[in-house]
Amino acid sequence: MPSSSKPWACRTWCSKSSLRSHAANGCSRRFLTPCRRVRKSSASLPSTRGCMAEAIEFDEEQNLGSRGGLMAWLECLFIRVLLSSVTRLPDSFQRGFVRGAAALAALVDRRHGNAARAFMSQALGREVMAQDGEARVRQAYRHLFQISLDTEAFLRRVPKENLLDHYELHTPPGFRELLESGSGGLLITPHVGDWEAGAAAMEAIGMSPAYGVARPPKNRYLARHLLRNRESKGITVMPRRGGLSQSGQALAGGGWIGLLLDQRPSGKHVIAPFFGRPVPCERSAGVLIKRTGVPVVLAACYRTERPFHFEFVVRRILQPDELEGLSVTSIVTLINAEMEALILRRPEQYFWLHDRFRHAPPLEVPEHGPESSEAGGETFPQRRA
Repeated sequence: MPSSSKPWACRTWCSKSSLRSHAANGCSRRFLTPCRRVRKSSASLPSTRGCMAEAIEFDEEQNLGSRGGLMAWLECLFIRVLLSSVTRLPDSFQRGFVRGAAALAALVDRRHGNAARAFMSQALGREVMAQDGEARVRQAYRHLFQISLDTEAFLRRVPKENLLDHYELHTPPGFRELLESGSGGLLITPHVGDWEAGAAAMEAIGMSPAYGVARPPKNRYLARHLLRNRESKGITVMPRRGGLSQSGQALAGGGWIGLLLDQRPSGKHVIAPFFGRPVPCERSAGVLIKRTGVPVVLAACYRTERPFHFEFVVRRILQPDELEGLSVTSIVTLINAEMEALILRRPEQYFWLHDRFRHAPPLEVPEHGPESSEAGGETFPQRRA
């Protein structure tokens, strides 16, 4: 059969140069994986090598918040109008808005500000916070507000037809082969960089079908808007509660599930260290890894100085044989250590405002921040022992 008649699934595993040339030159044969056509009448998900399987669908109600009514609708309307208006301003005006909003929030929002100070003191050390702690708190607010604006404007600023032109992909050996295998797996990242932009890139780089597990906002109307935004980027959103029960089916079909595991769990948990403190951590991910035996990719999508351009950094791939025999707590501890390194690579882009150590036993805060160690040719910060 001539190659032109094959339904190729375009996938790109790239260095910086290959990403920049993708739009101009198209995909070469070495970046293409043949895929069988998905028949609409098929009752099961195809699992052939490299196949772009159809995603599982979920009831929309599972992804909506619990608060409705007139006030919730008005609140959603105000937020959407504000975001839509600000994102249409020139970038310089947007930066001014973000700086002003962050300065105001740092003054009036004491609860989240104090949570950020405690979190950063534990992760970075008292010495660092004594030097420029308040500036770091304001930066945490700025980053959160900027992510909110960028999420709203993403589809206008990053067209799907040249999406990969906006990303630089840094990967370890074996990443391309992993995607070619069609095995599926878990993509785990902390709330660092632009996690929404990272999810938007999953399908384009070969992690397809792409799923994301998310906890919806309490406002039902805002949750529906955010759900539509994510779906338009090619992400099938799994509900936080009950969604993982169907994860086995998604993984069996070669799907990739994106998980954000650095925040407090709401259900069953295990106790594991995070930045040197034992804290409750999500248990379900460790159980899922043990039951399915799928590979785990630890990665983060960082913002760059150029608006709407990103670095997608894959720090480590955990193969099933590396995790075999480990307990759920040991798996969670390993994942936490990798997330710490991803956070400390760009601490100014992390969501420090989350009260991660609520109810955690008090521990002595280190005088100095984490040291650095070289791994894979790059310098990654490492947590002190």
